Amino acid sequence: MKIIKYITAFAAMAMMAISCSTDVDEVQISPSDKFVSPVISNQSDVIVNANNSKVESVTFTWTAADFGLPVQILYSVYLSADGNSALLGTSFSTSFSISKADLNGVVINSLGIPANETGEVTAYVTAKINGTANYEAISSNQTSPFNVTTFAAALSWLHLCGEFNGWTIGSAPIFWETTGGSNVFTCMVDFSVPDNADAARSYFKVTAEQNWSGDNWGYNYLTPSWTNPEQADSNLSLDLSEGNIFEITVNKAAMTIDKEAKGKVLSLVGGFNDWGATPDAVFAYDSVESVWLTPVVDIEAGAEIKVRVDNAWAVNWGASGATSSAIPGGYELAAGGDNIAVSDAGSYIVKLHANRTPFVLELVKQ
Repeated sequence: MKIIKYITAFAAMAMMAISCSTDVDEVQISPSDKFVSPVISNQSDVIVNANNSKVESVTFTWTAADFGLPVQILYSVYLSADGNSALLGTSFSTSFSISKADLNGVVINSLGIPANETGEVTAYVTAKINGTANYEAISSNQTSPFNVTTFAAALSWLHLCGEFNGWTIGSAPIFWETTGGSNVFTCMVDFSVPDNADAARSYFKVTAEQNWSGDNWGYNYLTPSWTNPEQADSNLSLDLSEGNIFEITVNKAAMTIDKEAKGKVLSLVGGFNDWGATPDAVFAYDSVESVWLTPVVDIEAGAEIKVRVDNAWAVNWGASGATSSAIPGGYELAAGGDNIAVSDAGSYIVKLHANRTPFVLELVKQ
């Protein structure tokens, strides 16, 4: 009984000690109006070009924030232009460096300054106590405006590999950046699991190359925007009850991945089938070629066509008004775009290149 009494007394003393320690910590944290904000240093003009984009970087520095307590502080660095702000990156120190290539992508794609032009931007930094939501981030001053001269970077690419292609890494489909230097990659893929029509989920990974020796990313590196049951092998997964056709977007700078369920059947519709009076021409996904293909379709001269999902018009693509420089003779598509007029009569296999932005429709005469 004495042992129990001593243990109980010891536990009470320990709880008092924890309580006292907590009270001390709370007392030491300054009131929010006493927090000291970081002060960011002004930045020189930045010129990005093909020669320096991969070998030079830009460094931002600032003074330390102070919350009245020795805590780990997470700093986030932003650029602003014309009312838009974009995150460059985060740091636990009072400086942050970013490659000119990555900065170029942020300025073009998030701030809207065109490639091969000069735009005026400012920078600022926020500071917050890491690992807690109890205190709002505090912001620094804005730097004086400085110029960033951008350039049109070449497109880079990633690959997908998973159950949908039998985990065949040597022919993992390729998909491209939305624009050069953006670090954002988008594609539309059929994630059906071959020989398993009853599969509830489809598992996959994102890879840098068509091999497993290079970088590859699953849920432990990429942050999915959807519920992703944890797997011992780190695979990402998609809920096939939402459909089997998904548009996937990878942001490699932020290490995030987003999905948008499109439906179950992708098809070509138009004058050739009296706009759905007879069955549409259904696209099949070729993971090796990273392209969607119709069977041979007979199309009359002047007939018009569009791409749609699940034999309905809620999700469809048509002409954007531009032709593709990447796919010779291809039509760049826009969601809900115009009908595409076919100039020459003939038998065609129609290809949808949904691994690039914008999607491209190509008619291949047989």
